[in-house]
Amino acid sequence: MAAAGRAAGRRPLRCALSLLLLAAGPTGAAALLGGWFVYTDVDHRLVRHFGGKRWALPSKVYSDSYAVRPGLRVSRSAFLVRLDRLGYRQVTGKPASRGQYRKTTSSDGNSAIEIFLHAFQYPDRREPGRLLRLELDKAGRIVRIVRLADGGQSAGFLLEPGLITGLHSEVREERREMAMDEIPLPLVRAVIAVEDRRYFEHRGIDPKGVLRALVVNLRAGSVRQGGSTLTQQLMKNFFLTDERTVTRKFKEAVMALVAERRFSKSEILENYMNEIYLGRRGSVAIHGMWEASVYYFGKEPRELSMGEIATLAGIIRAPNYYSPHHHPERARLRRDTVLDLLYRRSEIDAVTHREARSERFVTVAPVIPAGSAPYFIDLVRAELAESFPGSVLASEGYTILTSLDPELQAAAERAVGRGLATLERAHPRLTEGGEHVRVEGALVALDPHTGAVRALVGGRDYASTQFNRAAAARRQPGSVFKPIVMLAALGNDPAAEEHFLPTSVVPDAQFDWQYDGRHWSPRNYADRYYGSVTVAEGLERSLNSAVAYIAREVGVEAIRDLAVRMGMASTMPAYPAISLGGWEASPVEIARAYSVFASGGRALEATTVTRVVDRTGAVVAGRRAEAEPVVSEAEAYLVTHLLAGVMDRGTGRLARRLGFTRPAAGKTGTSNDFNDAWFAGFTPDLLAVVWVGFDKGRSLGLSGAEAALPIWTRFMAEALAGAPSAGFELPAGVVVAEVDRRNGLLAGRACRDAVPEAFLAGEEPVRDCPLHGAPAELQ
Repeated sequence: MAAAGRAAGRRPLRCALSLLLLAAGPTGAAALLGGWFVYTDVDHRLVRHFGGKRWALPSKVYSDSYAVRPGLRVSRSAFLVRLDRLGYRQVTGKPASRGQYRKTTSSDGNSAIEIFLHAFQYPDRREPGRLLRLELDKAGRIVRIVRLADGGQSAGFLLEPGLITGLHSEVREERREMAMDEIPLPLVRAVIAVEDRRYFEHRGIDPKGVLRALVVNLRAGSVRQGGSTLTQQLMKNFFLTDERTVTRKFKEAVMALVAERRFSKSEILENYMNEIYLGRRGSVAIHGMWEASVYYFGKEPRELSMGEIATLAGIIRAPNYYSPHHHPERARLRRDTVLDLLYRRSEIDAVTHREARSERFVTVAPVIPAGSAPYFIDLVRAELAESFPGSVLASEGYTILTSLDPELQAAAERAVGRGLATLERAHPRLTEGGEHVRVEGALVALDPHTGAVRALVGGRDYASTQFNRAAAARRQPGSVFKPIVMLAALGNDPAAEEHFLPTSVVPDAQFDWQYDGRHWSPRNYADRYYGSVTVAEGLERSLNSAVAYIAREVGVEAIRDLAVRMGMASTMPAYPAISLGGWEASPVEIARAYSVFASGGRALEATTVTRVVDRTGAVVAGRRAEAEPVVSEAEAYLVTHLLAGVMDRGTGRLARRLGFTRPAAGKTGTSNDFNDAWFAGFTPDLLAVVWVGFDKGRSLGLSGAEAALPIWTRFMAEALAGAPSAGFELPAGVVVAEVDRRNGLLAGRACRDAVPEAFLAGEEPVRDCPLHGAPAELQ
């Protein structure tokens, strides 16, 4: 009906144009035809723009949410840092608006934190923003969470994800599009009153408005008022530049006239409210009332107070000059000016006017993405590229929820940066290459139960090089690979040619491994050999010869196939040197392989993206934790137990000397010629892998224990601070017995070198140590 009406309205115009062409003569006709072509060109551009996709809406990448529940033990200072990072602001009185918190005490005298949560739209529900009190005991454990609105207790809540970055096109703009019925009527009235009071009376240009602005400006001696209508402003923003020329103003006026003829007032106003520029967040421009409302006040437009509405309407004139964040007093005075105008024009009554002017001028702190986790974001892009072209991510306005923990990421960046700096101070030769050849590092941390990447550092300086060493650098892992050999040796893999126990005694001496008409002779560090050792001791001391002997007896094909099932590259060859890490892998690959030990025998994909949500709230992509069973929980535990021995008695014991006392399992790794230093380790709740070395194969000259282990220890100590210290649970099918380290038999009370060792049920030793008498538990 509307289209038919517009077509009917054009018929008289065509008839009039035909008569004008006949009467104008050749010269006049040419001018008229030229004007007509200009008109039709503008008309075509407007229809194409308004009828199609008007804006490229960048997708936004968020960190993971943080689950808070009674019983959780937190470091109060670390929790407050987390709040600050999310843009919460500490206040002295009771939090009165979203994004505020205060430190206080509970009724029993213990510490408490009152938080007014931000609103956040999760895929499955909406957090409206509640006022809660967290009450903590002296150990930092959350005793209860109280809803201050009704005094009831809450079972827990999610602290909302933090914005990491936007995936923009070349134009860095943020906006969320609103339909006209989503825009509060008071906000519409305020904008019209301030920017174009005769909006519903003119047809695109307003001669009275131009004359009024001219008089005001002449009286003031400067530009105080503009004569452009909302329609003209919209045309300038959509199609033109900010240059102040007569030509630009003419084009703007023509476009405004055509737009008003083509589209309804409501359509133009909706576009204006979504397009208008309202400030900056760092290097990103804030456009539209929705984005500005959330940015300045932490609210959706429908939740704004009258004072906040007046503020948004008032800053349109000069968003940077009246910025509520940077110039709050200017913004407050401008708000009051707008409220006075609305009152004079009878848009608000006297009570509303008085209450709005008396509102405290409060904004939420500007949450500016720090550009942190750049290597992680690159991994997110790579993961999303499997399903979404880059142009789609930069234009469809997706909400991308990731697995990143901002506090763990900050801890990882500090650990790598400070750890490498410490190495350079202790070993000045590492800096001999100058700024262009610096020792590098990488760290990846996973949730061992889901494979979710919680933190990732791909190098010491993203600005210098974007090469992601955590995901893309393939380096020899050295002895970090040895636990895979142990899993093949101790497990029940039918492909294995030989089965070992942790207490099996194996030779530790030089030997030749004959294969495919060739031979390979593994050598221990510093050519030091022990003659014979137990399997457990061979791993703890990281003895190349002993581990290679085990690998030969088990069969390199079985070891290679197990490694691939654990997440190593399928291109791994089956030759003897792989048993000592003589093949290349990335830190992410190593982390995935170690997740088999940490998760109880399951291989987990290392993932960064949890869900992708479109503008309607529908989940369009997401990954659940898909675990591939590799070995039994009991078999995985045997190696975990051995790796705990590495931490307590073997090459990882430096972590204990550095003060890391939590139950943990891990392994050092050093490649040939000391080119690469590694440490891979985990607790029941967190797995991390660290690599240190030079990019171009220059020798580091340091072992994994010297270069990588201190960084791992620094990170894990900070990441787990305040969390309960739990040990590894003993699964069904495993028996732990005290044995003599030297012979693997049941230890007696007189055995001075007794250690607990884990066995598959039925494989534990039954003979007493003949050197030191009956086992302790029988004496």
